[in-house]
Amino acid sequence: MNFERGSKPNPTGNLIAYCHVFGENPIAPGGKIIASNVVVSFLKIGDNYPVVTFPPVALPSKEELMKILSDNIHLYDVVQLPDFQMPENKESANQYIQERMEQFNSMVMRYVEFCKVKEKKTQTTSLTEHLEQVSEPLETLASLSLEFRNTSGIAREATRLKMERIVDYFHNNHPTLDIDNFKKALSVPGKMGDELIGLYIQKFNAIQIENYETASDLRKRILEIEASTH
Repeated sequence: MNFERGSKPNPTGNLIAYCHVFGENPIAPGGKIIASNVVVSFLKIGDNYPVVTFPPVALPSKEELMKILSDNIHLYDVVQLPDFQMPENKESANQYIQERMEQFNSMVMRYVEFCKVKEKKTQTTSLTEHLEQVSEPLETLASLSLEFRNTSGIAREATRLKMERIVDYFHNNHPTLDIDNFKKALSVPGKMGDELIGLYIQKFNAIQIENYETASDLRKRILEIEASTH
């Protein structure tokens, strides 16, 4: 499974599976995307986990799917499936659809297994670790920046759209923060980029609580890293 957001060890139980369509779309003419929502309930019955697979929908573009995901991207796992291309021959087309359905069902079964394994592991962890809510804009920005760096494909772009709304919030409400430089730091690769993002968040927090000496020290370190990337 090609996770663009989420992972096998930590599934949410709420999966968006999508694929690009080339040629005829059997759900709606002209649709470039087929997407389906799979929900696994952790209210198990014995060892069985109830699963709801919503009917697939056709979307006109990848951008449309990104918009839909962006508002609640933190709720979903996102998986890209192999491209869909219907054969022209009717008999071959019927067989192709059957094969794709079998592949999809197999993917759903694997996802359910990931959820089962997760539940067994979380039974031994503290409940509070899973009930933490991000409420402050600065914390939200930190969380989304990490999400942005650890996702790919449509999930990454949907996260970017949501992050831009938080950035707009800071532009309007905290103009003293150099949020534009923070956005540039998102493109710095590897551990150096991770450190740079963390330093910006720490600096913003120091400014918020008026700890300007710490903010100054953090700025110096930020400038050192940025100088080494040019």
